[in-house]
Amino acid sequence: MTQEQPHHPNGPLALAVALAAVAGFVDAHVYLHVTHVFVANMSGNLVHLGMSAGLAQPGGVAGSAVALLSFVAGIILATVYHDRQLRLDGRVRPEALLATEAILVPTLPAVLIGFGVDFSLRPSAASYLVLTIGSFAMGLQTAALRRVGQVAVATTYGTGSLVRIGEKSVLAVRGASRATDHQRRTLWVLLIVLIGYVGGAATAAALGASPLLLLLPAAVLVAAAATTAYSPMRRGLQ
Repeated sequence: MTQEQPHHPNGPLALAVALAAVAGFVDAHVYLHVTHVFVANMSGNLVHLGMSAGLAQPGGVAGSAVALLSFVAGIILATVYHDRQLRLDGRVRPEALLATEAILVPTLPAVLIGFGVDFSLRPSAASYLVLTIGSFAMGLQTAALRRVGQVAVATTYGTGSLVRIGEKSVLAVRGASRATDHQRRTLWVLLIVLIGYVGGAATAAALGASPLLLLLPAAVLVAAAATTAYSPMRRGLQ
């Protein structure tokens, strides 16, 4: 076990899919209807940061930088919280992170409506607030669920999962029978979580621009936090 693994909460596949759908939904809504910055997909923001810098677009640079820094801040805070819980009683309690995210996400439509935010490639002060809150919440979510059973997962981005899907596909084809079962299980978990992320983004794009639509992922987060509080995620995939 690595030094970081005790800080990686374990949870059921259904929760991982739900959280991935939340990330995809919020990511797509902000990108399409606020400004061209992601609040969950930080790989995309790194590319946006570089392109904006190359094109001398200060708004794009600032928007991407705000999202990146806020996301990292969320992960740092969540890791500090996990570390404290481990020292207190020897286990992580990620339900508090999900509850915090469930409080933060509904503030996004409040900001969008309250400040009358419209889509712009040059973020306004209110847009930066949305990017800060959304990215910080997604950083918390990233640290709130890191494994499904024995399978490492990410609910806010897909690049690493795609790499592992390629690797596991090859190993599942050529491996021994026991290894093949494990590789196939890992492959299916990663694929299903990725489908959840893409499905959330597709749903957001199809439903439209109303900020009130962000109450849908907020409701999912409330349910996830409540369910986790009564059924600890450490049990993982059975």
